[in-house]
Amino acid sequence: MLGSVDTFFWIIIAVILGVAELFTGTLVLAMVAGGAALAAIAAGLGAPFWLQVVLLGAGSIASIWGLRPFLRQALSEDGRGGDSLGTKAIQGTDAVVLEQVDSNGGLVEISGDNWTAYSLEPDQILEPGDRVTVVEIKGATVIVWKQS
Repeated sequence: MLGSVDTFFWIIIAVILGVAELFTGTLVLAMVAGGAALAAIAAGLGAPFWLQVVLLGAGSIASIWGLRPFLRQALSEDGRGGDSLGTKAIQGTDAVVLEQVDSNGGLVEISGDNWTAYSLEPDQILEPGDRVTVVEIKGATVIVWKQS
């Protein structure tokens, strides 16, 4: 009977921590909730309360140090924990003008790929060889600004 009360206790703790995590977004409470779930499993198997507490602590610490960094990276907006992927990764990078870029467009090379480009200012004309910075991405077109 005691095992079922302990199991219920740890499940309630895990749920409360999981709900609280929704408001913090740090993933720390989620990791402790995982430790509480581990303690609930131990309680369901009849482990003594002291072992349940040890499993709560060990599971929480292990997941905070081992799992949380990977989850933060995977759940970050850009997927790399601060660095962007896809077209967002191009924004702010350097490019070289291949064909004149003006209000009618042009061509730049970004990391070995050719992109249609327009200058940020409509009256700016960028010549082949000019180094530019990608300011914005619009579909398959980049908006660039000449570096000083």
